[in-house]
Amino acid sequence: AVVSTQSTGESSDTLVESVMKTVGILQDRDIPHNLMITYGDPLIISSNEPPRPVVRVAVWPVQPSDELPLPDGAPFRPAVCELSGHILLHDKTAYDTLTYKDVRDILALAALDKDTFSEICESVKNALE
Repeated sequence: AVVSTQSTGESSDTLVESVMKTVGILQDRDIPHNLMITYGDPLIISSNEPPRPVVRVAVWPVQPSDELPLPDGAPFRPAVCELSGHILLHDKTAYDTLTYKDVRDILALAALDKDTFSEICESVKNALE
């Protein structure tokens, strides 16, 4: 699951402030996270005018990678994976045999439990109001 925000105007100050508050909440709880910055159309388009591109930032909280119960022979470490889908494999056999289910199951190990994620989302929502 991902906490995301986007710029909505000319200034990036509000976006930066929102990201820093979100990251601060994660740091205060010692929760590792990935951060991805991208550029594109707004997530919500509210007029008939052509959308103006915005900067979007996704913050992805994860379990500490050294605490993950990875299965023996796991072909990759989820801590290396980013939201962009980049998965580092160091073995041709793993590359040839890796399935969507394998990737999904290993990435699920890195996800926060639903209650922790919900608490973080509530804290972020309150901090950004």
